[in-house]
Amino acid sequence: MSYTVSPYKPSGDIPIKYRQPDAFDQEDPSRNVSDTLEIVDYIKDSHLRIWYNCQEDGYETHHHSAIEIIYCIENGYTVTAGQKTFNLQEGEILIIPSHMIHRLLAQPKGARFVMLIDPEPLMVYRDYKIVSPLFSQPMYLTARNHSGIYRYVADELQKATDIYFENLPMWEMNVYARLIRVFAAIGKDFFRGSENFEIGENNSHARVNYNKFADLLAMVDEHYPDDISLDEAADFVGFSKFHFSRLFKEYTGTTFYDHLLNRRIQAAEELLNSNMSVTDVCYRTGFHSLTSFSRSFKQITGFSPKEYRRYSEQYDSKRFSTSIIKKDQA
Repeated sequence: MSYTVSPYKPSGDIPIKYRQPDAFDQEDPSRNVSDTLEIVDYIKDSHLRIWYNCQEDGYETHHHSAIEIIYCIENGYTVTAGQKTFNLQEGEILIIPSHMIHRLLAQPKGARFVMLIDPEPLMVYRDYKIVSPLFSQPMYLTARNHSGIYRYVADELQKATDIYFENLPMWEMNVYARLIRVFAAIGKDFFRGSENFEIGENNSHARVNYNKFADLLAMVDEHYPDDISLDEAADFVGFSKFHFSRLFKEYTGTTFYDHLLNRRIQAAEELLNSNMSVTDVCYRTGFHSLTSFSRSFKQITGFSPKEYRRYSEQYDSKRFSTSIIKKDQA
C-alpha cells in the first residue's frame, strides 16, 4: 500500500521560513510513503536534516542511526523512547540517542523542530566521546530539571535551526558549531561541582583524573569485544578497583560493567542494520552465547535482536533513511 502525506497539513501550512531549503521540498511538497516507510534524506552532501513538524500524524516504532533532537515549540508532544514515555510541553527538549527504538505521538495541534543529526562528525572529538555515555538513555531537558543550562541549550538549538533554514554559505559548519556548544554545555554541567573531575585553576588532580578516564573510555571503545575485567580497567587508570568503581560512576553516570555492556549493545545495534546474522553479531560484539546476548539486548532496548532488526530503517551510506508514519493514533 502506498500513499502520500503532506508535510504542511493537516496542522496548517508550514511557515515559509521553515520550509526545507533543498530543491525537492519546493518541487514536491509531499512525502512518498510505501506501506509504513517514508524516505527522508539528509540535505544533499551534508549530515543534517531539520524538520518543522506540525503533523497530526504520529510516527510508529522505529529507529535510525541519526541522533534525534525534538524541541517542542507549540503545545505538547508525546514520545516513547528507551522504554520510557515523555510528555513534552512547550519549550521542552528531548535528545534520543542513535539507534534507540522510539515512537512519536502528536497532539491534535502543535509544532516542534525535529533535528536529525549524523553523529559521525561529532565522534572525531575526544570530548564528545567522553560525554556520550550520558546518552545511553534519552535526555529530557526542561527549565526545571536542568535549570543551569536549559535556557542556553534552547537558545543554541533555536540558532542552529535559524541557520539551517536560512541556508547561507557555510550553514552546515555553523549548525554543527551550535550543536557542539549544546553537547559541551551538557558535559560541563554534568561535571560541575565534582572535586575529582571539574577542571579548575586550583584543581590539577581533576585534570589528571579527567584525562585518565578519557583514555580508558577510548580503550573500551576500541576493545569492547574483548573480556575487560574491573581489575584491568582499574589498573589502566592506576586506582584500586573500589576507588575506581566510585570514580567511574562519577565520571560517566553508570558502572563500568554497565558502560561496557551498553557499548557492546550499541555496536550490536549498528551491525543489526547489516546482513550479518544474529549469531555473528553476538560473537562479534563480545558476547559468548546467544542466550546472554538476547537477554542483555532485550533488557536494554526492550526488544529481542530479531524484533529490533524489523524496526530498522533503510539506511544508504550517508543518506538518511526512512521514518514510519502512524496514520491512526487512536
